[in-house]
Amino acid sequence: MTVEPVSSAVATSVETVFPGVLRWSVYSPAHKVELTSHAVGIGDTGIVFDPIPLAAPIWDWFPPRGAPTAFVLTNENHERDLVRWQSLFPVPAWASPDANLHLPYLQRWESGPRPVCPITGWEIVPLPGGEAAWFCPELSLAVFGDAVVNLTGRGLEILPDRYCTDPARLRQSLRGLVQRRFDRALFAHGNPLERSASAQIAALL
Repeated sequence: MTVEPVSSAVATSVETVFPGVLRWSVYSPAHKVELTSHAVGIGDTGIVFDPIPLAAPIWDWFPPRGAPTAFVLTNENHERDLVRWQSLFPVPAWASPDANLHLPYLQRWESGPRPVCPITGWEIVPLPGGEAAWFCPELSLAVFGDAVVNLTGRGLEILPDRYCTDPARLRQSLRGLVQRRFDRALFAHGNPLERSASAQIAALL
């Protein structure tokens, strides 16, 4: 898999999805899809997931709680605008040990079916292809990369088999995740779900 290049499209606004969670997105003609990023604040941590370019005049919108404490790349295609973000906020960036990424200051969590999450309050659910979903029980929230998307005009979808490294394993991993039952979900491509998220994803499986 190749790294998703930095898009020339720049997000120009930030919205509050729910308390402690910010979202910014932009349609990228280069990728022919909506690119979405999130900042999630919980306790003393503020995580930026899959950062896309964001217009300089609105940096004051970010972050929900002081400076970010970490970046997370949900899969190996989501380098996006990480290098620029880290030039502004020099904090660790985390990625799967299986992700084919070669970036400065990138850290990996331990491999295994149930890795110990390096950030308090979160759990990691490994998915095929160097991807992982992040789960926060306190917020009843799951954060996805490409495994599940919710694009405007298309709706909620599991990543099509032709793009999967292991479609059967992906569905098995997602079935395990949705058994935890969460209300909210965020996606690197598309709109958030704010209620019954795990049930809606389970219906696709």
